[in-house]
Amino acid sequence: MKKAICILLIVLLFASLSACQQPDVPDEGSLKKEIKSTIDNYINSLMANTPSYVPYWNKESYKGRWNYIDGVFLNSIVNLYKQTGQSKYKDFFLKYINYYVNDNGEFVNPETLQPNFKAGELDSICASRVLFDAYEMTKDNKYLLAIENTYQYLVQIPKAKNSPNFFHKETYPNQVWLDGMYMYVPFYLRYANYKGLTDVYAEVQAQYKYIRDHMFSAQKQLYYHGHDTTKSIFWAEDTTGNSQSFWLRSMGWYIVSLADCIEYVNDDAVKSYLKTLLAEALDGVLQYRDEQSKMFYQLVDKGATKFLVEAKYLEGLKNKSYMFDGKYQSAYIENYLESSGSSMIAYALMKSARLGYINKDLHQKGVECFEGIYNHSVSVENGVHLNNICITAGLGPENKPYRDGTPAYYLAEPVGSDDAKGVGPFVMAYLEYIS
Repeated sequence: MKKAICILLIVLLFASLSACQQPDVPDEGSLKKEIKSTIDNYINSLMANTPSYVPYWNKESYKGRWNYIDGVFLNSIVNLYKQTGQSKYKDFFLKYINYYVNDNGEFVNPETLQPNFKAGELDSICASRVLFDAYEMTKDNKYLLAIENTYQYLVQIPKAKNSPNFFHKETYPNQVWLDGMYMYVPFYLRYANYKGLTDVYAEVQAQYKYIRDHMFSAQKQLYYHGHDTTKSIFWAEDTTGNSQSFWLRSMGWYIVSLADCIEYVNDDAVKSYLKTLLAEALDGVLQYRDEQSKMFYQLVDKGATKFLVEAKYLEGLKNKSYMFDGKYQSAYIENYLESSGSSMIAYALMKSARLGYINKDLHQKGVECFEGIYNHSVSVENGVHLNNICITAGLGPENKPYRDGTPAYYLAEPVGSDDAKGVGPFVMAYLEYIS
C-alpha cells in the first residue's frame, strides 16, 4: 500500500513539474475575444475619423473621387452590416456613397459638383460593386442608374491585343494585371446576374484562362504581377511579356477575386473551372508562408532576404524613410511580412473553405494567418493601427522607369499603416474569423 502511495505521489509530482514548464498559451476563446474587442474598436475609430467624404483610411491621392480604395473598405462595411445587423454600419455606408452618387446616378465631387469617375481604368469599377448592396438596402433608383453608368464605363475600355482581357488602364495599353480581376469582375458578374447576361460567364472564364495560360509560373506555382500582350513595355520580359517578380498583393487581389466571384457564377462548368484555379493558386502561395508568423512576404518567394535598393528607386517614389541630410541614399532593404496581401489570403482561405470551394482543412491555415497578422502587424499603443501595409505598387508607365517590377522596386515603395488596401481585406478576414 505504501509503495502504491509513493508511486502515486511521484506521478503527481512529475505532472506538477510538467505543468509548470508549459509556456503560457492563451486560451483560444480568450484570444478570439481579445481580437474581437480590439478590431471592433478599430473599425469604430476608422469610421469616426471619417466625418466627411475625405476618408482617414485613404493614404493616396484619390480623395474626392469614386475609387477602388474606398470601395475595398466600403465592401467590408457592407459585410459587417450583413453579419451583425447593426445600423451604424449601414448608415455610415449609405452616407458615404451618397457623397458621390447624385439623384441621376452620376458620380460627382461633393465640393466641386464636377464628374469624378475616372474613365478608362479598371480600378474605378471596383467601388461600384457595393451599389448593388445600396439598392438592396434602399430600393433607391439612383443606384441602378449609377450601376448602368459604371457598366458603360467598363465596356468602353479596350481589350488587350490577342486577349479577351480589358486593358488595365487605357494609359497602360495592352497590359493585363492580376489586380484588375478584383477591380472589375465582381461588379461585372453581379451586373450579368442583374441583367440576365449569361454570356458573361464564358467571357470571364476566358479572361481567367488567359491569365492562367500566360502569367502563371509552373516552376514557382505563382502568378507574375503584370503582362504586356505586345511584349513592348520596358518592364516586360522579351519572350513572355511578363513582369519579373511575384508581388504579394497582386496575388492577393487575384485570389480574392476568385473567392468572391464564384458565388456570382450561375454556370456549373465555369464555377468548377474557377474553383480549380482558386485551389491551385492557394496551394501555390501557401508553400511560401513564413512558418513562424504564418504571414506572407511582400516578395512572395524571396523570404527574409535583403536587396540593394538604389537611391533612384527611393527618390522616384519619394520614400523619405531613406532620405538623409536632404539626399536619398541607397540601402539594403529586407523583404518584409506584408499585412494587406496576407489579409487577402487569410480571408480567401477561410471563406473558400467555409463554402466548400477548397479542402475544408485549409480553413485552419486561414485562421493561423489572420491571428499571425494580428500578433505581428496590429499595434494598440495610441489607438489601434494595422501596420506593415505596402501603400501602393505598380508597373510603369514609361515616364516612371523606376517602377520596373524588380525586387528593388517593390521594396522601395513606402510602407505605412491603416490604408484601406490593408484595412478592407483585414476586416473581411476578421468577419470570416469570427463567423
